[in-house]
Amino acid sequence: MRRFMVFPLAGLLVLGAAAPVFAGANVGNFSGSATVAQGNWDSYDEATETYESGYIVVARDSSSSETYAEFSQYTEVVVQCTGADTPDDPSDDTFGSNSTFRYGYGNATLTIGKRGALATASGTLSVSEGTFDGCTGEETYAPKDTTGGGETVDVPFSLSLTATSGTIKETGRGSFKLPGTFNSHSSYKSTYRLAAGTFDAGDGTQQVNGQFGTVSWTDHSNG
Repeated sequence: MRRFMVFPLAGLLVLGAAAPVFAGANVGNFSGSATVAQGNWDSYDEATETYESGYIVVARDSSSSETYAEFSQYTEVVVQCTGADTPDDPSDDTFGSNSTFRYGYGNATLTIGKRGALATASGTLSVSEGTFDGCTGEETYAPKDTTGGGETVDVPFSLSLTATSGTIKETGRGSFKLPGTFNSHSSYKSTYRLAAGTFDAGDGTQQVNGQFGTVSWTDHSNG
């Protein structure tokens, strides 16, 4: 079964959703909660040897009116680097993987239906794009920036999810200790439903699987 918060929600929410209460110089207590909708996809085309994967996460911090979206897409295709001009001589054949990656982040709106059977989200993502040439080892960023920065383009997106399961409730606890030096413990609770639907970020409608619901967490550290 897919677990809730599969994607990097910790990085997405840690600044806006964690509410710290400091009890001392080296003691921290954090807590937060959010409403979340997320979807992912992956596919492989044997005929073209192309693999594609991606995710979309939309989260609304319960302590504010802000809603954020995070998006990532990765495409990889196997290509022949050398030897194509000598098809009868496999000794000089080499292959590599060319890849394209997109990443976006931005503000959004998120709505969960009154009966909890439908979740919809939309907004604008600030998207950067890059490519990697598996034959030359060259990595570039759109439009023609090789410095690792690249430019971003505002891309509207939409997400629609329909529940495919009943309500699922999940809890978890964890701890980490270095005796006499550091200790921490954390817990989370989530209520969600598995879902399926569609996502579009400017390059056509994508079928996705995912989930939507609420999650809350606490974390204590001392050391």
